[in-house]
Amino acid sequence: MTVDSQFDTAVAAYESSMEEMPFREHVEAYSFLNAVGDVVGRDVLDIGCGSGLYARRLRRSGAARAVGMDESAAMVEHARRREEREGLGVEYLAANAADPAAVPQDITGSFDVVTAVYVLPYASSRQELEGFCVTARRALRDTGGRFVAAVLNPGFSTDPQWYRHYGMLLSAQQAPEEGTPGHLRAWVGPEVLDLDFFRWSATAHEQALKAAGFDRVSWIRPTVSGEGRARYGEAFWANYLDCPHALIIDAQVGPAAVVDSPADPAGSTAAPPPE
Repeated sequence: MTVDSQFDTAVAAYESSMEEMPFREHVEAYSFLNAVGDVVGRDVLDIGCGSGLYARRLRRSGAARAVGMDESAAMVEHARRREEREGLGVEYLAANAADPAAVPQDITGSFDVVTAVYVLPYASSRQELEGFCVTARRALRDTGGRFVAAVLNPGFSTDPQWYRHYGMLLSAQQAPEEGTPGHLRAWVGPEVLDLDFFRWSATAHEQALKAAGFDRVSWIRPTVSGEGRARYGEAFWANYLDCPHALIIDAQVGPAAVVDSPADPAGSTAAPPPE
C-alpha cells in the first residue's frame, strides 16, 4: 500500500533537475556512482528511486538486475511509463522503505548492492531512520553486500545563501537536535521544488545502520567531475566543496568488499563528517 508523498507533485521537477542543476550531474551523480563502483553482473536495489534516474543509470552501467522502490505512486507510475518506452529491464515497486513490514518479502536476500539518494533525510523519527536501514540490510544477500546512500551532511551550512549559487536554499533550526525539521527549496528551470527533511547526526546514522546489521560504515565527501571543473571553473564549486549539503555513506556487511570504482586523485576519500 502506498502513502501520500510530498514527491507526488514533484515528478517533472525531479526528472529535469539533473540537467537544470549542474551540481546534480557533476558532483552528486559523479561522486555517488564512483562510490557505488562497478555493478556489472550485480543485482541492485535503489530505494526511494523517485522517477528512476539512478535505477536507469545503474542498469545501463551493467547491473544484471535493477529494481527501484519508492513510496510515491506518482513517481513509480512515471518510472514504469518510461520503462515501457525504453525497455531497459528495470523493475519498479511502490512501497515505503521506511516501514520494513510494508516492503514485499520477495526482495529479501536478493541483492548485492542497495542504493539510496536523499532518502534517509526524510526519516521523521529514529524508527523510520532505522527502518530504511533495515530494509536495505534485509534486501542484501545472506553473504553480505553494500548499502551506498547519499545523505544530508550533518554539518551542512545554515547560512541561507550558502547553496543559492547551486540553485537551492536549505533552512533548519540553529540547534541541531536529532530529527530537527528543515526545508529545501530548489529552483529547477521554471519550477520550484519545496521539500521538508529531518536533520540527523552522523552518530544517529551510524547507530541506525549498526542496529540494522551493518558492521562497517564509512563517510565519503563529494568531489567534482573533470567536466564540471572545466565547464564551470574551480571558483564556481568552492563553496559547495568547502561545506557540501550532502555526503555519501558506504555501509557494508559480511566479508570486506572490494570497491571497483574509477580512481579519483581529487577525492573520493572516506572522512568523518562534521557534526
